[in-house]
Amino acid sequence: FAQLGTQLRAAQNALQGEIAKIRSAKAKVETEQKQKAAEERDLANFNEFLPEAQAKTNSAEDCVEKAMITSEMIAAAGDDMDEVRQAVTQTEQAAQEAQKAIGEARIYLNAKQASTRRYESVAAREKVGAELGKLQQQLQDAQGKLNPLKTVRSDFVQRTAAQRLVQEVLEKLS
Repeated sequence: FAQLGTQLRAAQNALQGEIAKIRSAKAKVETEQKQKAAEERDLANFNEFLPEAQAKTNSAEDCVEKAMITSEMIAAAGDDMDEVRQAVTQTEQAAQEAQKAIGEARIYLNAKQASTRRYESVAAREKVGAELGKLQQQLQDAQGKLNPLKTVRSDFVQRTAAQRLVQEVLEKLS
């Protein structure tokens, strides 16, 4: 009788151990399912705004390229001062438009980056952060290309003043 009681207790302890393992496995599976659902939901949200973020970034880059091309017209104008002045004005306008586009894209990306910090899924947060980081780097590169074009008028004024000064010196030497 005592031996049967000992066997029952051993069987009961073994069953309780198995039940504990099953419960922990069930909790683990439920947690994984919740994380997967959160990741899918977060990535779906990201995929909704990614095309617009890319479009804004590409638009800003295009505006910078346009400004750079417009600035090349200054050198192409040669000695025709009216054409050079017009090219300088167009370059300034294109640079302002590009700066505005970069600013808008940065604001958009920063807002989206802030909203992604509330994502439940760590994996989604990291993936989205990396992707938005790439777009922000593209904007930073575009800004680097644009910065020299912001001073095109003062550069032009300095260049013409230097040319006048050289001309005066040559006339005095002659």
